[in-house]
Amino acid sequence: MLRVLQDKEFEPVGSNRIVRADVRIIAATSADLPALVAAGRFRADLYYRLNVLTIHAPPLRERASDIAALVYATLEELAAQHGRAAHCELTDDALRMLCAYPWPGNVRELRNTLERALMLSDRSVIDARALAPFLGPVRVQQDGASLARPA
Repeated sequence: MLRVLQDKEFEPVGSNRIVRADVRIIAATSADLPALVAAGRFRADLYYRLNVLTIHAPPLRERASDIAALVYATLEELAAQHGRAAHCELTDDALRMLCAYPWPGNVRELRNTLERALMLSDRSVIDARALAPFLGPVRVQQDGASLARPA
């Protein structure tokens, strides 16, 4: 892998020919790689070859303002995927519940929660009661933030 990253070429196993590889590697991790490099638990040479551009994507719990847009986009996608009504709504209490939940599984957990609620609902409106079985206890805060569906 180091050779591909550095020289953009490799020799396939069992071959004696060089293959050019005009590729860019996009890698993601939740680990603190600089700390792992410093502790000798991650190869420094690999780290410095991979670390061309770092993009920090904060966890969903730090981006509560993004949840409404993610919810509605995901619901539209899931409704189409499952052959449901093209327009699925959430009640305000359901949206507050989703915004208050810490989402340890990030966007994947949000998507799975919405998919379960959509699949088990026989209505085009999802309320807090439909979501509650899929979420741990949450503290709902009413901070005056707009709960309107994003445009």
